[in-house]
Amino acid sequence: MNRRVGGWCSLVLVVCGLLAFAPARALDPDRAIGQLTHVWYENQLPQGTVLSIAQRRDGSIWLATYGGLVHYSGAEFDNIDPRVAPVLKSTAITAVQVDRDGTLWVGTLNGGLYRSRGRELERVALPGNIKSVFGIVQDRRGALWLTTNAGVARMGAKGIRLLDEQSGFPPRGFYRGIVADAVGGVWIAADGAGVVHWHDGRVETFDTRRGLPTNAVYSLAIDRDGAVWAGTQAGPVRYRDGRFERDPRAAALDGKRIYSLFGDRDGSMWFAPLGMGICRLTTARFECDDTLSGMAGETVRSMFEDHEGNLWMGTTSSGVHRFSDSKLVTVTGKMDSNAVRAVYQDRAGTLWVGTDGSGLARYEGLVLVPATAINAKLPSLLLRAIQSDAAGNLWVASTEGVSRIAPDGTVRNFGIGDGLPGTIVFAFAPSRDGGMWVGTLQGVAKITGDRVSVVQGTHGDDTRALYEDPAGRLWIGERSGLRCLQGGVVDRCGTDGLPGMSVFAFHPEPGGDLWLGTSLGLMRVRGQSVQAFTQRADFYGDAVFAMLDDGDGHFWVSSNRGIARFAWADIDALDRGAVAKIEPRWYGKNDGMLSQQANGASQTPAWRTSDGRMWFGTANGVVIVDPKHERVNRMRPPVAIERVLVDGKSVDPDRVGRIGPDVERIELHYAAMSYVAPAAVKYRYRIDGFDRGWIDAGTSRAAYYTNLPPGDYVFRAIASNNDGVWNTDGASVAFTIVPRWYATWWFRTLVAMIVVGLLAAVYRLRVWRLHERERELTREVAQRTEALRDANAELKRIAALDGLTRIANRGAFDQRLREALDEHVASGAPLAVLMCDVDAFKAYNDTYGHLAGDVALTAVAGALTKVLRSNAADLAARYGGEEFAVLLTQCDAGEATAVAQRMLEAVRALAIEHRSSDTAAHVTISIGIATVVPAATDSPEQLLRCADEALYRAKAAGRDRIGGGTAVAG
Repeated sequence: MNRRVGGWCSLVLVVCGLLAFAPARALDPDRAIGQLTHVWYENQLPQGTVLSIAQRRDGSIWLATYGGLVHYSGAEFDNIDPRVAPVLKSTAITAVQVDRDGTLWVGTLNGGLYRSRGRELERVALPGNIKSVFGIVQDRRGALWLTTNAGVARMGAKGIRLLDEQSGFPPRGFYRGIVADAVGGVWIAADGAGVVHWHDGRVETFDTRRGLPTNAVYSLAIDRDGAVWAGTQAGPVRYRDGRFERDPRAAALDGKRIYSLFGDRDGSMWFAPLGMGICRLTTARFECDDTLSGMAGETVRSMFEDHEGNLWMGTTSSGVHRFSDSKLVTVTGKMDSNAVRAVYQDRAGTLWVGTDGSGLARYEGLVLVPATAINAKLPSLLLRAIQSDAAGNLWVASTEGVSRIAPDGTVRNFGIGDGLPGTIVFAFAPSRDGGMWVGTLQGVAKITGDRVSVVQGTHGDDTRALYEDPAGRLWIGERSGLRCLQGGVVDRCGTDGLPGMSVFAFHPEPGGDLWLGTSLGLMRVRGQSVQAFTQRADFYGDAVFAMLDDGDGHFWVSSNRGIARFAWADIDALDRGAVAKIEPRWYGKNDGMLSQQANGASQTPAWRTSDGRMWFGTANGVVIVDPKHERVNRMRPPVAIERVLVDGKSVDPDRVGRIGPDVERIELHYAAMSYVAPAAVKYRYRIDGFDRGWIDAGTSRAAYYTNLPPGDYVFRAIASNNDGVWNTDGASVAFTIVPRWYATWWFRTLVAMIVVGLLAAVYRLRVWRLHERERELTREVAQRTEALRDANAELKRIAALDGLTRIANRGAFDQRLREALDEHVASGAPLAVLMCDVDAFKAYNDTYGHLAGDVALTAVAGALTKVLRSNAADLAARYGGEEFAVLLTQCDAGEATAVAQRMLEAVRALAIEHRSSDTAAHVTISIGIATVVPAATDSPEQLLRCADEALYRAKAAGRDRIGGGTAVAG
């Protein structure tokens, strides 16, 4: 390769690598806080107070708690305290920070300062009056700043220095927060004194005279634009033009205690006001959420944004919380029930949601809001379907009939008293004449105006879905199959009616195809045929409740297994036969669904709104799919080998080295640090030179090897994130298993030398015995020559047999026929050949299978052989497929016919069932006979051709009979 080209390739690889590990976007500002994936870690921690959070380059998360230093890599929280790391002199960890070199710094209460460049902690010497470290930050020049019990300290290249009143700092007090800005300054929250700013040795203090609402400052943060924010006892303020000032967009926080605040990388500001839950200020809006599990009444002590954009919050007593973006958004509301059974957008753009217990709701302000006034007029709050008609009425189906809601809010309820065949209503379909088709548990009705008419022929049928096609035919999906109504006649839609399955949904395509969602998966009606997309589309008894086309090349399906997305291109490939199976992308809890049980068995459990988003009802809220704004995690997850166990004993992964001998079991634990959806991280591993390829480990984070032979090994682990982005570099660990002493090179050399000496010693004895052995070999050669002659004869006999029927094969028959012709020319005796064919044998194979066909052919061969003349040199052979040939020596036409008749009867007597035969209910044969008194000019081919023509006449005459029987002139 050209060196310059190689250099450019290397540069490209480096850039791609940096992009892959570059920080991702922050949490989506367009989502409500409650629509983010919220994971609460509480019982996994040794203690519930999380004062500080950091992330190392390998992706691991580190937490400072009063119960020890906590390490997290996506599966378990590992506690590091003096029992694990004796160098630690305190279990109370107060601060963690990772500097630009990747060093982890750890501050403790009454235990000083520690650092870790690898896996081991080491203590850092501090001046004697510094016992506790509460905050750690690194400034632009690389110096480390500490807030301590003795004041503020700066650690630089020249050592550590305490900054006191002589340096311009306020009298020693308690410092609550410290941050470093991008221009080299450091900002410190001093309890009761305000905010101290240090820059290039100059110190400036900001208090109420400089814009602070109070000098009680609890927290500091820097936003994306570099502006400093302070959280005070009286609300948040922002530094601008030499002073702090309130932001009117966050006026709701004025007067609130702000113990923690944070600016994410996309410009949003996060606040933790006491008693208000979590608040966020974006460029578009300000919002708060006090409904999050584990956050009620909590004080947030720390916030941190990791490499993937997840936001971590440490609390005073409930541990740590993680907020992540998900593929899908689940929307709920403050209602008795968030089990959604129906979704529908009307012409005005309002999204209506029908719930199983809370009645009708609207999607407003990123949440579901009950339609209280309408619900008061409904006969039941257990809703099943929603639809509208041409007049603008909204129709609602419930367990107590149908409700028609006029634009002015007037509600007209229909029940059994009005003519409905059943009270539980599952489906609607607008009719072309302005009426509304209604599907109930007891049949189909049509409501026109205030008149209800029941469709005859559907009474008692459990109807779940309705669809009126452009031709005016009404398709009816039932619990027990498929029906259609056209011209007043109910039929099976030109199909078999799909017995044994339920039809829950219809989805028409522009080309005329109609998709069905059934209890067994997807079906498609194309013309007069129904095509199943079940196992070949990854459905194994999974019910399909709704189908939506996103208009961007994908087909979405809701199921009791979650939500699935198919590519239309994959479906087309399946249609063409280019692939035998397609697999959709399944979405579930790892992707933001609170419940992956997509509700259905009614008409409208999903809807695509005018903005292109799709809404799926589930057992816990409405799931929003926005194909145009799908959040994709493009970051390759860092991978680490975390633990190595050799026969149960822990070994430092960085120092495994030489182990053994007699190692029975090696365990290698690995982790990929991806936190958007840790449960969706997938792993592969291998040992180079030992495993044939990568081993798919799924979500397992450990590999086990037993009884590895001595040798040098390299174990490698790679991983993918929740979006299938693989880190193919992964992590590795090298080790050597040493052999026992008797397997070493020196021992083997010694053994080799001894063997050479022994060989020399026995050489003479060997020569002496050679002469004796020569005589023995001569005798043995003679014996083996005779045995070889016998073996060849046996092989010749086996070669003449058919491998299946164990009678003569075609080659043996042809050979014998030529010999018999020569013999009969000399003697002048007659000769007969019978050609036999098993009737309708292809149909037999198609019906019973080829194994059964082989059994039948073997039985027929046995029957033919048994009826041969015992005192003659007759021969029966399998001539090919289902065809047999029989040679009858010294046999005229009459005797040949008698033998053929016995053959017919012998095959009939087998009584082998053949229900696909047009001749008989059992297997039969047809026989063609040719006889000849051969002359010297006669050939085997002539005789065989005459027999074959006679066979053809027998088959043409109806099979199960004999053709020919007259002599052929010689």
